[in-house]
Amino acid sequence: MRLVSRPSRSVLEQRREQSRRKRVAAGTIGNAFPAVEQLQMELSFLPTEGLAPVRQLHAMYPPAPAYFEFACPYGDCDGSFDLTPIASDMMSESASHAVGTIECPGSRAGPGLTRQPCGLRLRYRIAAQYEKPKPRRRRS
Repeated sequence: MRLVSRPSRSVLEQRREQSRRKRVAAGTIGNAFPAVEQLQMELSFLPTEGLAPVRQLHAMYPPAPAYFEFACPYGDCDGSFDLTPIASDMMSESASHAVGTIECPGSRAGPGLTRQPCGLRLRYRIAAQYEKPKPRRRRS
């Protein structure tokens, strides 16, 4: 009897599956942060050279997953930008916005088929809108 080994899954496929599982496990914005009515994320990219990938704007509502990881826009990069901890901290504190810059942890194909750090930086702006507190009824 001849044994045939299954080809191993690519690293990229494994990362996608891991990201999918995290997204499912995160639950929804509405469950995790009930006071949030809307969350907006603006993503602007700052390349070290060449043209910048186009800016992205994401609007999310309570039924959306409370998981905020975005793939690097470079097609040959294996990295992603995970804004989940930043957005979660912001909403936990009921802050209205967060602004900052992070660098892609991935790598891209370089000369001679070597992998080199991506280096793409992401400038993010996250804004949250919360439910307005309901007025208290006065007792007579």
